[in-house]
Amino acid sequence: MPDIDMDSNDEQEVEQIRISLQLAKGCPDTSLKVPSDPIAVPATTRKKGLSAIVNHLLGRKVVRDKSLSSDRDRDSDDDESDDDDDDDEKLPSLPFDFLVNNKLLRLSIESAARKEGLSLETAVEIQYFPARLAPQSDGESEVLPDWISAMSYSPYEYPGANGNGVLYTASCDGSIRFFHNCDKGDDIGMGSFRQGGVIKAHSGSVKCISSLTLCNNNNAVDIIASGSMDQTLVSHIHHRGKDHNDNNSLALHAVYSGGHNASINSVVIASVNGCTTLVSGDWDGGLCVWKVPSNNSLSSDESNVAPKRKKQKGSSSAAAAVGQVSEISPTSFFRAHKSNISGIVWGHETDTNNNSNGQSSSSTLFTASWDHSIKAWDVESQNEILALNGSKVITSLGRCHNSNVVATGHPDCTVRLWDMRSSSNSNSGSGNVFDGTLRPSHKSWISAVEWSPNDPFVLASSSHDGSVKVWDIRSSLPLHTVRAHEKGQKSLCLGFANRTIFSGGTDCIVKKFRF
Repeated sequence: MPDIDMDSNDEQEVEQIRISLQLAKGCPDTSLKVPSDPIAVPATTRKKGLSAIVNHLLGRKVVRDKSLSSDRDRDSDDDESDDDDDDDEKLPSLPFDFLVNNKLLRLSIESAARKEGLSLETAVEIQYFPARLAPQSDGESEVLPDWISAMSYSPYEYPGANGNGVLYTASCDGSIRFFHNCDKGDDIGMGSFRQGGVIKAHSGSVKCISSLTLCNNNNAVDIIASGSMDQTLVSHIHHRGKDHNDNNSLALHAVYSGGHNASINSVVIASVNGCTTLVSGDWDGGLCVWKVPSNNSLSSDESNVAPKRKKQKGSSSAAAAVGQVSEISPTSFFRAHKSNISGIVWGHETDTNNNSNGQSSSSTLFTASWDHSIKAWDVESQNEILALNGSKVITSLGRCHNSNVVATGHPDCTVRLWDMRSSSNSNSGSGNVFDGTLRPSHKSWISAVEWSPNDPFVLASSSHDGSVKVWDIRSSLPLHTVRAHEKGQKSLCLGFANRTIFSGGTDCIVKKFRF
C-alpha cells in the first residue's frame, strides 16, 4: 500500500479562490505594481495574508501570516533560517490595504466577495495601496492659560515659504495665538513647533476661527477671522514671507458689527471669485455674509463700511491703539436655521471656480445646525437650494477637499456622511445621506471633523472622550484611534495638515501627531 501524505490532503481541502491584484488608481508609486495575472489563494485569506503576498511578489521581506502556515511549515526551522538570510538583502516589508468593489477589505476574501455580490467563477479583482500608518505623537505645546476651543491650519502655499505652515488656535480666555516654524519640510517639524504671537482678540470665549492665505510674489498674508461668545466678530492679519522679518505678531484687521445678537459659533473665510468673503453663524441660527476689506485699505468698499470708527465691545485691544479701525457691516443677513449653526463650509465648486457641474461657482454654501439639518444655500440670492433633515443634533461639519461630500459629528458618538452632489442637477431638493456608514466608535460627544487636505477618503474626528480617530470612508470602522488627551480631558478641536493632525482641548495643550 502506498504511503499517504496527510499534509497534502489537508492542503487540498483548503478552498482556493482566484484573485487579480491591481495597483489602486491614484497610487503615485508605480514601482509597487505587481503582475495582474490571476493567482489562487486560500479563500480565508485576509488583509495580512494578502499584504504578505504583495510583498513577496515585489521581492520585499515578508511578514508571515502564521494563520496560513501548515504544521509542516512551522516544523521547518532550517528552511526558515535560510529564508531569513535571504531576507537580509531585501527591502523591508510594506503594509498594504486592499479594496474589494471599492470597499476596504476587513473580512476574508470570500466573505467580502459574497457580501458585495461578486461572482466567484471569475477572478476577484482586488486593488491594493500602501496602508496609512497610525499617527504618532510628535510634540506638544506648553500649557496655555485656558482651554483650546478652536483651531485653523494655514499651509505654506506661496513661493519661498520654506515649509512655514502656521497653526492658529483660539482659547476660552478670548486670545488667539499661532505656532509656526521656519524649517523646510512637509509640515511643522517637532524641533521647531513653537509658539509665535498671541493677542487678546475678544472679551469672551472664542468659539470659532478660520484662516485664509493671500499670496503675492514671495510674501503672504494670513487673514484670521474669529467669533466669540461675546457676540463680536473680528479679523486679524499675520504677514509672512521674505519681506517681513517680524512675523511674530498679529494685527487687528477689521471689526464686523451690526449683524449678530447672539454668540457667534461658526465662521469661514474664503476667496470667492476674487473677492474675500466671510460668513458667520450664531446661536440663534442667524447667518451673516461680509465682504472682507483688502489688506491695504479697510475702506475700499464704502457701501459695506460704517462711517463711524470706534473700538467694538470685546474686540482686540489693538483696536484702541489703532484708533481708526473701520466697522464692517454685513452685505446680507438671514435666518438660516432654527437653532445654533454649528458648521459652515463653502461648496467645492466655490473653491475651484469650476462650473462644470452646472451650478454657480460663486455662492454655494453648506450649513449645519443643532436643529438636525444640513442646508445648501445660494448666498447671493439667499435661496435655500437643499435641506437634509437628520434625527440628531449636528455638532460639527467638514467637507471633502475635492467634492461636495460632507461629514458631520453628533452627540451620539457617530460620524455621518452626506452626499450633497446628488442635487446638482435636480430641482427636487433632495440629497443622499449615508446614515450609519461610520459605526459609532467614540464614547462621547464628537466635537470636530476634519478631512485630509490631500486624500478624499480620509478624515479625522475628535471627541469629548479625549480621543482622535482617523477614518477611511470606504470602511465603517476607524483606521486608527489615538489617545490625544489624558483620561478625563476633552478634545475640543482639530487641525489636519498634509501628514499631521493637531488636537486641542481642556488640558490647555496643543497636541501634534504625525503620520
